[in-house]
Amino acid sequence: MARRLEGKIACITGAGSGLGQAMAFRFAEEGAVVAAQDLRREAADETVHLLDGAGHCAFGGDVSDEDDMGMVFGEIYAAYGHLDIQVNNAGVDRLPGDGFDEMMAGEGSQISLMDHAAFTKMLAIHVGGTFLCTREAVKLMGEGGAVVNLSSIAGLAGWGPIHYAAAKGAVLAFTRAAARELGAMGIRINAIAPGVIDTPMTARVDEALLAPMVGMTPLRRKGTAEEIAATALHLASDESSFTTGQWISPNGGLITI
Repeated sequence: MARRLEGKIACITGAGSGLGQAMAFRFAEEGAVVAAQDLRREAADETVHLLDGAGHCAFGGDVSDEDDMGMVFGEIYAAYGHLDIQVNNAGVDRLPGDGFDEMMAGEGSQISLMDHAAFTKMLAIHVGGTFLCTREAVKLMGEGGAVVNLSSIAGLAGWGPIHYAAAKGAVLAFTRAAARELGAMGIRINAIAPGVIDTPMTARVDEALLAPMVGMTPLRRKGTAEEIAATALHLASDESSFTTGQWISPNGGLITI
């Protein structure tokens, strides 16, 4: 049986752990050469070390930094000459000064407690990073290229930290708008909005906050990183060749639209 990404070059941001690493593993299994990017270069190096096959490379850098991403995609071009798939996965859910802990302690609303710098940094990472990486990636793509953006159920329902929900909602809007432009180039762009997924990020969240969401989920469990990787594989492959500007939310039925 032919592998679905045979010979494709795929850049995955935030590939050092969690969803990004799971996607790197799955894409490599399906024949892709992976450009694994992470804020921590050593984490990207570890992912590449664990991948089967040859040609995979690791890259460091902050996705919200224009100079860093210019350097990363310049190195990708030097290494491979082109790019077929871009997965914009890098992100965080908490930042210093975001007021979340104080809100949980009953000291006030998160809006009233959050530093402006924390709000703008969250948008810079998720929205700015998605924009920068998409902009640089499409310069290296030809017809048939695919971009997959990672949003969240928070961006659909407004759950979770307010700056995170705002950023993830903006990623969905960016995806829809970008699809209108990139379609003329033969490049597809879609988004994934996961529900509660068992990753290192959610492991840091108080279980008392996650338990009610899991309890409301019809499938009565958290999702796995491998399940999200399977969704990303579908959107990155030719299986979804007539799909662009869309989002899919693997959330166990927590919300249905």
